[in-house]
Amino acid sequence: MIYAIFSDVHSNSEAFQSVLQKIKKLHIERKIFLGDIVGYCADPDESIDILKSSADVMLGGNHDHGAAGITDISNFNHYAVAAILWTRDMLTPEHKEFLKNLPASMVTDNLTLAHSSPKEPLMWHYILNMFDAMENFEYFNTPLCFIGHSHQPIAIEKDAEGTVNVLRDKIIKLKPTSRYIINAGSIGQPRDGNPDSSFVIYDSGNMTVEFRRIPYNIALTQEKMRREGLPDYLIERLNYGR
Repeated sequence: MIYAIFSDVHSNSEAFQSVLQKIKKLHIERKIFLGDIVGYCADPDESIDILKSSADVMLGGNHDHGAAGITDISNFNHYAVAAILWTRDMLTPEHKEFLKNLPASMVTDNLTLAHSSPKEPLMWHYILNMFDAMENFEYFNTPLCFIGHSHQPIAIEKDAEGTVNVLRDKIIKLKPTSRYIINAGSIGQPRDGNPDSSFVIYDSGNMTVEFRRIPYNIALTQEKMRREGLPDYLIERLNYGR
């Protein structure tokens, strides 16, 4: 089975459409979304419609649950809060209900999926360092766990001896004796210094994970955000992938 796995669109329909156009050209059999379809950018309703027509498996993230009013946003930074409050005003009632019903994690096809982390997925923890990763390996039993949330694509391996390593290759050959946490990065707001959208291709037959980057029309996304009065910081950061 060949999977396209992607996360953190954040209402950026230009980036989402660019990624999906690329995916259509690949031999993808199953598309998995890891959460945060809304937040930050200016096309929440359009992005949800695109998601519903394109993904086979869908999770919700903290911004999705925040926009639906079921996650407390008091600990979000003030830029994120401004975007969430604007998003709440824009969303149709049907889309708010859709966001409410998205799970934060699941297991399917012998894969653990979580927006934030397998440990306490509704607490929206980040996996940012080796200690976080080592702890989270104890909270899932499948060979692979795919996550989003930090917007930073990375693969972390725990080998048969229990050693944890960070893998930075574009294409990773998975070992049958190891387990992995793989962050797909972000489609709509990358934060690793590369403004191009990030997603992964997982080939279960060949046992490979490949990180892909796709450029999109950043200027058009920014123009829409300015028109809606979204914070300048959120607009400018798209240029730098941060």
